[in-house]
Amino acid sequence: MPTLDRVDRVFVYRAIDSAGRRIDDQLVAPDARAALRSLNGKGLTPLSLSEKPATKSDVKAGEISFTDRVTVLRQMALMVEAGVGLLEAIDTVSLGITAAPTRAQFEQLAKALKRGETFARAMETQAPGFPFYVYAMIRVGEATGQLDLVLRDAAEQMAYEDRLRREFANALTYPAFLASAGLLAVLFIFTAVVPRFAAMIGDKRDKMPMISRWVIDTGEFSSHNLPLLWVGLVGLGMAIMAMLNNPRLRQRAYQAGHNLPLIGDLLRYREITTWSRLTGFALRNGVGLLEASDLARQATPEGKFRRSLEQFERDIRAGISVDQSLGRHTQLTSMDLSLLRVGQRSGALGKMFDFLADGYDAKLTDALKRLTALIEPLAIGMVSILVGIVALSLVLALSSVYDSVI
Repeated sequence: MPTLDRVDRVFVYRAIDSAGRRIDDQLVAPDARAALRSLNGKGLTPLSLSEKPATKSDVKAGEISFTDRVTVLRQMALMVEAGVGLLEAIDTVSLGITAAPTRAQFEQLAKALKRGETFARAMETQAPGFPFYVYAMIRVGEATGQLDLVLRDAAEQMAYEDRLRREFANALTYPAFLASAGLLAVLFIFTAVVPRFAAMIGDKRDKMPMISRWVIDTGEFSSHNLPLLWVGLVGLGMAIMAMLNNPRLRQRAYQAGHNLPLIGDLLRYREITTWSRLTGFALRNGVGLLEASDLARQATPEGKFRRSLEQFERDIRAGISVDQSLGRHTQLTSMDLSLLRVGQRSGALGKMFDFLADGYDAKLTDALKRLTALIEPLAIGMVSILVGIVALSLVLALSSVYDSVI
C-alpha cells in the first residue's frame, strides 16, 4: 500500500506481477523511491515509473458537487465491502478527485487516520461537505463493526436525495423556458411593435380606451429607455438570486409554499419521505429510536412537521407508542400508523419506516408530475393572455382612431 504521508504526487507505472502478467496503473507516493518500495511491497517488478504530469483537471478549483460526493461515498463503500483496507480505499478514491481542495481534504483524512484518529472524527474534521447524517452514521458503523453496511446505506440515502433534487430541477426546466421565452416575446412586442403603432396613431389618443393608452405609453417608454429597462431586468434577476441565497427569506418562502395547493402536498410528501427514510436507515444500523428520530428530525426543514416531531420525541420519552404519538401530532394516515404499530410490536420498525418512505416517495413523484403538468399550461396561458391584451389594445386603438376620422 502506498504511503500517504505526502499524497501530492501521482506516479504512472508498468510492472509485472508474480504470474508474469503486465500491469499498467498508477499510485500515490511522496517520491519515486517510495513508489518503488510500494511496488516491491506488492510483489510487483517495475518496468517503468514516471510522475504523472499535472493537468488542468488535476488542479480544478472548487469543491466537488453533491453528485460526485455520492460517487465517492459509493466507491468507498464498495471497496470496504470487498475487503479493501480503509486507508487504501481512501487513497484510491482520492486519485479520482479532480477538484484540488476536495482531494486535499481526503489527503488530510488519510493522514488523520494514520495518526490514530477514528474514521468518524477524521471525516468530520478533514472532509466537511457531506450531509450531517453521514458523519453520525459512520460513528454508529464504527461502534457496531458494520462500517461497510453503513457506508453503503449512507451512499444510497445521498443518492436518493440527489435524485430527488435533480427530478425537481428537471421538472421546472421546461416551464421556466416557456416563461422566459414568453417574457422575451412580450418585451419585443412592447419595444419594437407597439412604438410603430404609436407612430401611426400620432396624437389622436384622447378617445382611445384606457388599456390602449396604457399599452402604447408603456411601449414608448420601453423603446425610449431600453438600456434602463435591461438594467432594471438584470437588477431584478440579481435581487431574486440574492433572495434565494438568503436563508431567512428561503425559509419564509418554504413556509408560504405549504399553504399553496399542490405545492403544499409536494413539500409535505418530501418532508415525510426524507424523515421516514432516515429514521429507518438509522434503526436498521443499530441506532435507538430516540436517537434515530433526532437524527432524522435534523434533516427536516423548520416548520410545523418538525415541531410535531419534537412532540413525538417527548411522547416517546414518556412511554407513548410510536403510532399513538404520530397519530396525535402528524398527518400520517391510518394505514401508515397501522404499519408502524405492527413494526414496533414485531421488532421490524426500521423496515416499516422504509416501507413508509417508499409509499410517500411514490406520492411525491405523482405530485411532482401533476405540478409539472399544471405549470406548463399555466406558463403558456399567462404568455397568451399578455400577448392577447396587447393585441386587443392595439386593435381598439386603431378602431378608435378610425372612428374619429370618419
